[in-house]
Parts: sequence; structure tokens; C-alpha cells
Amino acid sequence: MKNPFKYGVVVTGDDFVDRELELEELKRDLLSGKSVILYSQRQMGKSSLIAEVFRRLDKDAMCFKIDMYGIGSREALAEELIRGTVTSAYTTLEKMRRAVADFLRTLRVNIVLAPDGSIKFEIAKGVALTELSEAFDFPEKVARDKKKPMVVSFDEFQEIGLLDGIELEKLMRSKFQYHRNVAYVFAGSKRHMLQEIFSEEARAFYKFGKPMSLGVIAREEFAQFISRKFKRGGGSISEDAVGRILDVTGGHPYFTQQLCYELWFISSDVKGASLVDETVERILAHQQVSYLNIWDSLPQLQRNLLVGLAREESPRIYSAEFVERYQLKTQSHVKRAFELLERKGIIDEGKIVDIFFREWLKKRSP
Repeated sequence: MKNPFKYGVVVTGDDFVDRELELEELKRDLLSGKSVILYSQRQMGKSSLIAEVFRRLDKDAMCFKIDMYGIGSREALAEELIRGTVTSAYTTLEKMRRAVADFLRTLRVNIVLAPDGSIKFEIAKGVALTELSEAFDFPEKVARDKKKPMVVSFDEFQEIGLLDGIELEKLMRSKFQYHRNVAYVFAGSKRHMLQEIFSEEARAFYKFGKPMSLGVIAREEFAQFISRKFKRGGGSISEDAVGRILDVTGGHPYFTQQLCYELWFISSDVKGASLVDETVERILAHQQVSYLNIWDSLPQLQRNLLVGLAREESPRIYSAEFVERYQLKTQSHVKRAFELLERKGIIDEGKIVDIFFREWLKKRSP
């Protein structure tokens, strides 16, 4: 039988878990022209949330996403903005060419039809930022011409810093603030970097959009989803097994789907929680080399802090007892180690991001 669970990929429709409140709020804000700043940990499902919103907005708005991880230059960002705009708004190459010619009067853009049928929009390298500015008004001009709202999502927006972000942020803000037919989603998984962009008064995007934080899935909704997926796949799962899954993952969408995916291959008819624990052990065995590589790359103080965070439910990391128990020297050493682990993306909001890494760490010695 085909495995009914998916993880590590963007999902929509029946594969998307709950988040109805977030979906409705996001849809309402974007159709009202309100831009949104979407914070979440990595693998918390923000890409799937945006894809599902786009699916539901299909008849009401033109939508496209730009992945900032794939952008290596300012010109590449402008090219993606132009490509996304025309491909979401027009159905033929001729109409795309006409839109580029009509709305980009000074910026030279070459439209290339690749052998595989894809369309590329090329801008010469080294173009001055002032010349590129026309591209950032392009979505508004097209949306106004089509008389239909447009939604543009920037995934991992904090990566703009690699493109000399301060200047680019100023240019984008100077254009976006006058757009009435386009709403923007600025999504990111490096919370502290994204907050610097939108929460510091000196930055151009200070308080530009509505903040929205994405957390874990509610336990009851996730439990229903797991049971439904097992049933639709032709299997079954007991309530205590579902409860054990969510005890381990805390409702984190990625790791819950991963655990269910691996569990299904052991058995599609799960009668007890012991099989869930066996599946967790298998996942830890599969990830052993990866986790050892992380462990070996860390100094002893950071290792000790991670073990403490893994073992204790709500640790008071600056307390004398915690510092002594995990051999962390002083509070200032704890603060420094915590900040470094946060920058590396190993912890976020005081918790270890990878839930199975947390389980693996519980067995380590500080």
C-alpha cells in the first residue's frame, strides 16, 4: 500500500494539516492588500502554508513565490520578480513580451525560450540599482492593468542581507509602500535576522507588515489527521499510539509526518505505543552519522548546554543549579553558548529545533 504520509516536500489539499485559522487570517489580510511578515522555525510548514493559501486564492488573485536561497545577485532578484509577475498574469509568450515592453521602458530585459520550454528573463550584469528599480514596480503595474490583485511571497527573506540588503531594502520599501494592488509575504526561518529587518527603527522595512508567527499544530487536529491518513491508506492506528507520536514530536508538522511515514513502513496496522518507540529508535539509528557530525563540530560547553536543553522540560538555563549540573562554568558562558547555537540554527526560541536530535542528545553525557 502506498505510504499516505509525506515530509520534506511542500504539500497542499488533503496532505495539508489543519491551520485553518492561520489560512483564513492570511487569506483575509492578503486580499485586503495587507503585507505579512511570517516567522517560523525551519520545517514548521511555512512553505506549505503559503502554497495552500495560493491554491485557495487561485480565482481571486495572481500569486507567485521567490525563494531567496536561490537568488545570487540583485539582477537575479529582479529577473525572478519579472518572471513571476508575467507567468502568473499571462498565458502566452506574446502577452508576456508585450507586458515587458509596455511596463519596463528603461530596463532592458531579454526574454529567452529555453529548449525545455521554460521562459527566462535576463538582465545584464552590473546594472545600476537605479535602473533595476523599475522591476520592483512591475508587479503593481501588471496587477493594475489586469484589474486583479497580486500576491508575492519572498521565502527566507532574511537572505537579502547577502545582496547588500540595506540599499536594496530601501529601494524595495520606497516602491512597495505605494502599491495598492499587490500584497507581500516576507517569510523566514531565522527569526532573529528577520526581526532585525522589520523591528529595528533604522531599517527601511520597519513595521512594514503584519507579524504572524507559525507554531506547532494543535494536538487534537493532528491526532485526527493521523488517524484519517492511516484509515485512508488502508491501515489503522490506536489512540494510544497516536498519543505517543504527539508526545514525542509535540505537534511539529515535519517531524510528526516523518515519524508517521517511517511507522507506516514498519506496520500499517499499529495497535500500541511500543511500535512508535521502535520507530523512533530506527530514525535515530539512521541519523546517527549526521548527529555525530554535529556533535563533533561543537565545543564541549555547547555540547553540555544541548544535553541540558534536551533532558529538561523547561530549563532555567541561567540558574546556579543548571550551570553546575551541566558544567557550564558561568552565566556569561551559557549566554555565549546559547547565542552561538542559535546562530547555527540548532536551537530556536530556547528549544532544540530537530526533535530527533533532542532524543539522541538525551543519551549523551555532559
